Amino acid sequence: MRFYLTCMLFLCCLGVSARQSGKISITIPRTTLDTAFRLLETKTGWHISFESSRVKHLNVAARTFRDMTPEAVLTSLLAGTHLSFRKSGMNVLIIPRPPAKTLSGFVSDAGSGERLPGVTLAAPDFQQGTVTNNFGFYSLSLPADSLRLQVGYMGYRRLDTVLFLRDDAHLNLMLEPVTQQLHEITVKGTAAESIEESSQMSRITLPLGVVGSTPRILGEKDLFKTLQLLPGVKQGTEGTSALLVRGGTPDQNLILLDGAPMYNPMHLLGVFSTFNTAALKDVTLYKGAFPARFGGRLSSIVDITTKDGNMQQMHGEAGIGLLAASLSVEGPIKKDRTSFIVSARRSYPDLAATFFVKRNDKGLEKFKSYFYDVNAKIHHRISDRDQLYFSLYSGRDQLHIRTRDIPDKEEQKDDYSVNNTNVSWGNHIASFRWNHVFSSRLFSNAMLIGSRYQFKVKNSLEEMYNGSYFSDRLDLHTGIEDYGGRMDFDFRPKPSHTIRFGTSAMYRVFSPGVMRQRQEGSGVGVLDSTNANERVRGAEFDLYAEDDWELTRRLKVNAGLHWSGFAVQGRFYNSLQPRLSARYMLPGNWALKASYSRMTQFIHLLANNTISLPTDLWVPATKYIRPQQADQYAVGVAKNLFGGKYEFSAEAYYKSMRNVIEYKDGMGYITSIRDNQWEQSIAVGKGSAYGLELLLKKPTGRLTGWIGYTLGWSYRQLDGVSMGKRFPYKYDRRHDLHILAAYKLRKNIELTASWTYQSAAPLTVSVGQYMSIYGSNLQWISQVSGRNNVRLLPYHRLDLGVNFTKVKKNGMIRTWNISILNAYNQFNPFFATEAAWRGDERRPGKVTMQLSNLMPFMPSVSYQLKW
Repeated sequence: MRFYLTCMLFLCCLGVSARQSGKISITIPRTTLDTAFRLLETKTGWHISFESSRVKHLNVAARTFRDMTPEAVLTSLLAGTHLSFRKSGMNVLIIPRPPAKTLSGFVSDAGSGERLPGVTLAAPDFQQGTVTNNFGFYSLSLPADSLRLQVGYMGYRRLDTVLFLRDDAHLNLMLEPVTQQLHEITVKGTAAESIEESSQMSRITLPLGVVGSTPRILGEKDLFKTLQLLPGVKQGTEGTSALLVRGGTPDQNLILLDGAPMYNPMHLLGVFSTFNTAALKDVTLYKGAFPARFGGRLSSIVDITTKDGNMQQMHGEAGIGLLAASLSVEGPIKKDRTSFIVSARRSYPDLAATFFVKRNDKGLEKFKSYFYDVNAKIHHRISDRDQLYFSLYSGRDQLHIRTRDIPDKEEQKDDYSVNNTNVSWGNHIASFRWNHVFSSRLFSNAMLIGSRYQFKVKNSLEEMYNGSYFSDRLDLHTGIEDYGGRMDFDFRPKPSHTIRFGTSAMYRVFSPGVMRQRQEGSGVGVLDSTNANERVRGAEFDLYAEDDWELTRRLKVNAGLHWSGFAVQGRFYNSLQPRLSARYMLPGNWALKASYSRMTQFIHLLANNTISLPTDLWVPATKYIRPQQADQYAVGVAKNLFGGKYEFSAEAYYKSMRNVIEYKDGMGYITSIRDNQWEQSIAVGKGSAYGLELLLKKPTGRLTGWIGYTLGWSYRQLDGVSMGKRFPYKYDRRHDLHILAAYKLRKNIELTASWTYQSAAPLTVSVGQYMSIYGSNLQWISQVSGRNNVRLLPYHRLDLGVNFTKVKKNGMIRTWNISILNAYNQFNPFFATEAAWRGDERRPGKVTMQLSNLMPFMPSVSYQLKW
């Protein structure tokens, strides 16, 4: 009797312990289902009731559960059977599994009606969940008459509700933003998807609030500058916004704005990116493990979505800084039916610089330098099943300089020399999109796309000397145009299974370069020539299928296949590109991830071996130049630490590239146009890049930010370059460390700081000189041992900022930002040239380098007002 009471007391204690902790650990041997029920009863203190005929002949495999809720254990035991359960207190009833019902709809901002991508919807009782797609659509299929639903999204109040389902239901959910009244200091939120749950690796979703929290250059928030602070992403040269991802080049990044491609998205010769953050809603960077729905580039995908416009009331945002002013307005055209957003920005460096430039250069007659960009979008809801979107973007840079040189001597008073230079470049994009919900599980997106990129240079020189007149006019222009369409489908048979498939077609027109030169002397034509690389027309086609499937609780796989073809100059290239990503849950909730992806790119960028400039030529694969191709392998681990307060990830990658191109030694932009054959000016070869990336991120709390580190190598090997030997690529930097932090000092004061360190970049420097006789002249010839044969100085910089925010009585929110770039005035070379060689026959010569700096210690201030 005493033994019996002791056993009962022990079992009760186990039950109490399980109820207190909420989780249990239990080992189930290979046995029948009813025996497994008895073991679970013993562990939990539950009373499980069932009809023996329903569990007869049902067996379970041996398994061990650690630190899981009893409900999750029972759900796992019943998986694959026709049974489910209901629980009331400590009583559990085993019942027939009801037919699956599908809940679908859109998740939107309760205040503006803006559709929210990446929202997490979880059904905790079933250990199931899903995430909204890029257009805010979700579909959740579960065998239940009632459903407890938890909805979470960063910056919004968590929604926790119980729904009763009779049949399939369409339900649009509205989330309330966290109050903007700044009464609370602590920032709380729910990540779009747990870092260890996702099968996707090498992907980073960047909250736009982080862009506003980073220190600013001349008061301007810059999206690409923030992306450059992530591991695996480099900035190249000081002050440029070019993205260099995992040893790649700027052309190997697919920049999508509302699904339309952009080329050279830079302002002020690459100092700023072309994106006005006031118009943006969502930004996702893929560095590898590319889903099958993306194609056409080797190194990265930057998927940028603009706001849809407020459906409820008018809102606006205005800002002014040392460089530019911006204005953004959004609101309903017809409430709950049609909305709009217009966002514009214009710089004015010419207004400030003209005064100082003219003081130092008396011959300057005109100096104009500015950029502008405009985003516009209209969103119309036909019904809950149909949505229409029309997006426009126009951005342009303009540089105009005119100088006049007049001799001082009286006898030459009629002589003069006038030099006029006009440079302009920009993107113009339009897209029309139609979202349609076929059923609770099938969603579609159809698009029409048009884009154009142009770069133009006009230079003229007019001279009058001793009554003799001479003029020289040079016009250059290059560009690329895209016209096409795309169709995507999103099918979700069950919460743990998502299938995507689709197709696209794009017609492209390339203008590799046209140069016209006209010279006249005393009214007589001396030279009139036009050198033009022929316009090249090509058609690109894509088909893809992608399957994201949670096969077991531990194993999740994203597998896909992308086919692409390119018809050009009577030749047809086609490529089959497999994609595979997998996640396996290790003990301790560590996620082990691995991926493989093949990418094919039918576009090349002929770039100078310095920085990314608008003069770089976009050229296609031709009948002589094959498309670029890359295979990338990656493996890594990821985990949420300390209850989700921190995210940690580590990834190692290896990327091999084929058919990459470079200018041959001694060739460049002008020579490739003058010779009418850019294809003869280039070398073709292979490249490789490999490394390790570490990221520790703190997304919530008073202190937010991340620490990112990259250990990387990048090489190229091309015939005709560096004597055919392998050489470190111009963007090769061994170590790359970024620290970004934002701290809420008070409810209205935020301190921000970022520190960057990069190893020295490689540079080509001659190792000697020799004298050569050319005709009757003697000239010095530089001797080079190989491309990128030396490294100069490491790069490091500290930027600081502070935001002062105040909510006014009328509801307006004003923010003052004060930023200091390069706080300790580190000299980071922007450009390096060989100044002179010194030496004689008795001692070896030494080369002297001329280094220039773009960004010294630089304070700035800006003002922003929201209403």
